[in-house]
Amino acid sequence: MLMAFSGSASAQDFAWESRTPMPAARWGSGTFVTNGLAFVVGGRSNGIDYPQMWAYDPIANSWQQMADFPGTPRRLATVFAANGKGYYGLGINSTSNYLSDFWEYDPIANSWTQRASFPAGPRYNTWQFVLNGIGYVGNGINTVASGPFLSDAYMYNPATNMWTSATPIPDQGRHGSIGFAMNGKGYVVCGRENSLTFVQDIWAFDPGSSSWSAMASFPGAGRSSPLAFVYYNDAVVGCGRDASINHYDAWLYRPTTNSWSSIPPYPGYTAMAGASFSIGNRAFGGLGWDLSTDLSHADLWELVKPGNVSVEENKITSLVWAQPNPADDDGFLLSSGLASTMQVEVFTADGRFIDQWGQLGAKHIRTDRLAAGCYLIKWQGAESTARSS
Repeated sequence: MLMAFSGSASAQDFAWESRTPMPAARWGSGTFVTNGLAFVVGGRSNGIDYPQMWAYDPIANSWQQMADFPGTPRRLATVFAANGKGYYGLGINSTSNYLSDFWEYDPIANSWTQRASFPAGPRYNTWQFVLNGIGYVGNGINTVASGPFLSDAYMYNPATNMWTSATPIPDQGRHGSIGFAMNGKGYVVCGRENSLTFVQDIWAFDPGSSSWSAMASFPGAGRSSPLAFVYYNDAVVGCGRDASINHYDAWLYRPTTNSWSSIPPYPGYTAMAGASFSIGNRAFGGLGWDLSTDLSHADLWELVKPGNVSVEENKITSLVWAQPNPADDDGFLLSSGLASTMQVEVFTADGRFIDQWGQLGAKHIRTDRLAAGCYLIKWQGAESTARSS
């Protein structure tokens, strides 16, 4: 596996590139990623909530319709992927009924199975993220638009099909926040609180201590229903809405420095309550609802990160991944698809040892002390021994 360590790049070097629109306009859809595809399910258009699901292939830049969601069509639902499956539920339907049912999607069988309902009752507009194969869901709304909003949190274990209480964000109830996971922590950004303020705060959750920490506030205007574009070492948050307008700005967050910087604004129609997803180190977003026109949209855009050029890798990368490749200025993650413990070593192109990793899970390799260039990765485990270059 050939790794190219790239230097730092300006946040302004990010670029939005148009991709194939989804065949149907939607807002309030649920989005999850598994098996290299992004699945967009449900959502609303022209006053109707739909059960259809579409899968986006980033390599072919194409969409394929998948099995319809068999439950009540809905919008602003809870959705995430864990352990190769998609999970979708809760939300609000066309008659403004709040829902608490929960479903599992198997992408191999292209089929849905109902699972344990959310234990705290119906709600919509929650945040969610996944850490170590466990889904975290919190906050939301189950009453009129003026609240009060919910302040609790729960964990879902797909292996046991059980929900348990989780540590809530130590703040007011909120809804319309965006959640994402990155580098072993969960993050929740923005939303609308019980004070009816559209907030700019960001909270980080550490699963080891089961605790939340307030981070540097989002620098744009407070908002609900934004998008989040997650890379391996940083994330972009943008779009969304407040009480009267859609937002189009976008901001890069670096957890290593707990800092924000502006990037070029979203160029599409709107992305309020749209769809955003990351596949590998590629990030996509679009769809959404325009308040001023009451129109839903189907456009899709890729947010291309500086230095993200493709690198040819050996076909054995189903065993070990180095992502992003090329590395960015925060480094890269080594991870393995094998069930057994791996022994992974990193060398310079002339054979000098750099670092090693001998555990399951992932290891963050920092490149801030390494010269730009190409490096080799060697791995050995119970199932495979290989060296690539």
